Amino acid sequence: MRHATASGDMPDRYSIGSWAARRGKIAPISITKARIPLFGFLVLSSPVFAEVADKEPTIPQLWIVPGIITAIAFVAGMKRPSFALFLLPVALFCAWGQIDELHDPFVGPAIRAELGDAYFTHGYLSSVAGIIGPLIAWAVLRYYRVRAKR
Repeated sequence: MRHATASGDMPDRYSIGSWAARRGKIAPISITKARIPLFGFLVLSSPVFAEVADKEPTIPQLWIVPGIITAIAFVAGMKRPSFALFLLPVALFCAWGQIDELHDPFVGPAIRAELGDAYFTHGYLSSVAGIIGPLIAWAVLRYYRVRAKR
């Protein structure tokens, strides 16, 4: 089956690549040679080789969130100490998100393998600090308010 092209040339019946190569447009390549690397990419992209560390927050980023929550709790608690407790649900939500990711049956072992046990320690400690931060802000500001009334 032969098809005429716009220029009037007749391409080879089985190999358009060789026709294009004769015209100098593209280099000829075998389809079977192109399939082998694609098969290799499919085999190598299994979940075992997937990287997790680039999708996880760094250790300083783990500590920035509780620091921000605690700072906002202190600022909010300046007006009234109980306002510091309004950030407790936000702190619990952030801590739950971090701990849930570390306990995931698929992601957790990959994080431990790539980032080590220190990342888990920082994850747990920063989560606890995020929860305790608003409570400390409430207690400190309440103590100073009671002390100032004396």
